[in-house]
Amino acid sequence: MSNFTCKEPSMPMMFQLPEALVNQVSTTTLIPLRHKKLQLPFDDLSIIYTHGAPGTFIHQYVQINDYLYGEHYFEPLVNTEIHITVTAPILVLFGMLSGDLTLRYPDGRIFPQSNKRGMHYLKPGAIYVIYLFAGQKYHSVYISPSTVLLTGLAGSYPHLLQLLKADTLFVLPYSKFGKKAHKEIQNLKNWVIPGQASVLYYNSRLSDFILSYLEEIHRDNHITSVIIIQIEEFIALIQQFPEKPINVIEQAQRMGMTPRALENAFKSKKGITVLLFVQQQRIEKAKLLLLSSDDSISEISFEVGYTDHSYFSRVFKRTTGKTPHEFRKDN
Repeated sequence: MSNFTCKEPSMPMMFQLPEALVNQVSTTTLIPLRHKKLQLPFDDLSIIYTHGAPGTFIHQYVQINDYLYGEHYFEPLVNTEIHITVTAPILVLFGMLSGDLTLRYPDGRIFPQSNKRGMHYLKPGAIYVIYLFAGQKYHSVYISPSTVLLTGLAGSYPHLLQLLKADTLFVLPYSKFGKKAHKEIQNLKNWVIPGQASVLYYNSRLSDFILSYLEEIHRDNHITSVIIIQIEEFIALIQQFPEKPINVIEQAQRMGMTPRALENAFKSKKGITVLLFVQQQRIEKAKLLLLSSDDSISEISFEVGYTDHSYFSRVFKRTTGKTPHEFRKDN
């Protein structure tokens, strides 16, 4: 066996080196002493240890009740890729224990994996690519969760319902692979009591790992929704009263976020900064007043928030190409 492949009835995934490297490696089902500390402690563990000029590639996986649990350890000596294919649609949660690799979807989407975890719906007939760089070390975990568990949880997690109904390439939002999640994996591997107790314990730990991920993205989505509502209300306020002075720092404090976060969220929504949007709305209001009233330029300047009418005239001309007087005369 010259490349490393996992193909299980319950988890039809294959991980392969590029064809150009196939003849440069050999594969065994034993992990040598130098990497022995990486070996998983489970019964019925499958091991694929691939080594050669391109580097060392270790794939371990085991069926635990309705879950398939696996880990990869990559130590490439050359820049290379790992190709992932599936023979049937699957749901899988990928997470990075260490290292900074990138996953590319067949449609061109790129997902940086550093210190993150995300659940994917993968379809057959496509190649997913992992990029590896020489001299780096990568350690990842994947779990194919119990479909029964996910179906039972779908009512509580709208994101999950989307995933279960997916019929095309789909990935749920990524969440940070934090200390708590790392501890769940470590606890799973440190359990030493054999027998039925271990089966129940493993099942509990894997369920907790899945649940903590779903809870994080659910909470993040709620926070994002709150921010979107706040930004929309802020935009509406500016549109209604553009003449009112805006202090980004004070506004951010009122919204419970940093000024940078406010600016980023605002720019994501409108495509420009807060102050540029305020200026844009002031000029639009000034246009209306110039055409619908007999107020002087100085009065209109004050009405749209400018105390210096000369400055107002400069901003107006920079924005419209005409002075306020020229705009009124031409229209």
